[in-house]
Amino acid sequence: MTKKHEDYSRARTFGRTDRRDIPLENDAMFSTVMQYEDACRGLIETIFEGHRVRRLQYKDMPPASQKNIIFDPANKSIRLDVFFEDGDTVYDIEMQKVDTGNLPLRARMYSSMMDANMLDKGLEYEALRRSYVIFVCMFDLFERGRTKYTFKSICEEDRDLPLGDGRCIMFLNTKGSVGDLSNDMDAFFDYLNGGVSSIGTGKESGSEFVEMVDNYVLDINGDEDWRQGYMKYEPLKYELNLIEKYKEGEASGEAKGISIGRAEGEAKATNRMVKSLKEQGVPIEVIAKAASISIEETRSLLNS
Repeated sequence: MTKKHEDYSRARTFGRTDRRDIPLENDAMFSTVMQYEDACRGLIETIFEGHRVRRLQYKDMPPASQKNIIFDPANKSIRLDVFFEDGDTVYDIEMQKVDTGNLPLRARMYSSMMDANMLDKGLEYEALRRSYVIFVCMFDLFERGRTKYTFKSICEEDRDLPLGDGRCIMFLNTKGSVGDLSNDMDAFFDYLNGGVSSIGTGKESGSEFVEMVDNYVLDINGDEDWRQGYMKYEPLKYELNLIEKYKEGEASGEAKGISIGRAEGEAKATNRMVKSLKEQGVPIEVIAKAASISIEETRSLLNS
């Protein structure tokens, strides 16, 4: 643990000094913390200063983090880090540590899939609610120094004319310096930028929101069941990302250290993921859906 963490009374109660703690910037930790409604509400109200959320409604009960929305099994599925709604608005909030080079396109995809998920068959377009796709970036995506970049649809010929489609895409930059920040947002950015060294410093931040989030991070890090689940999640995340690379036709040097064909690589990655999930006790129906193959094909792979 870090010195700051060890000096914090709650951290000392864990009784472990040889453990690698997981900071909030980690997507698994972020998703777990956001399962708590007061943390979700606090983050929205921090991002949108002056906005008060009456009540949050998660798409699944219990609250769903890392929610999978699959519009069509034949198409690309997306995993949303945090997906919830407050009745009038639907939010997707993503924690992003590195620039993958495709974030604007991912934001477009996420927003479109959220719309498709909202609009059940037979419903009118008026049923679509306002939507926000928000990336909390640990880097400056556009390299202009801003703390926040907000994009909405407007008319090119008349910049005062909004389209009014209710869609907004936002990129927060924790390293930014241009633009006003509330005290809570400033403290939140500092907490994220501090990484592991921030754990246990919530009380010192001067922000009730950050203190609350830090308490959750401390509690979750002290939960051995969660940590064991995390150790299973990390290699599984690698497998899922590997499959996506193959589906996009990319040869993955990480898989074998050599370039392999798309079909062969996808089959091997799917095979590994199916067997890994089975070893973790995941039901065969869920495995088949995650791998985008039939139950019969899943059984065949497990018996091979």
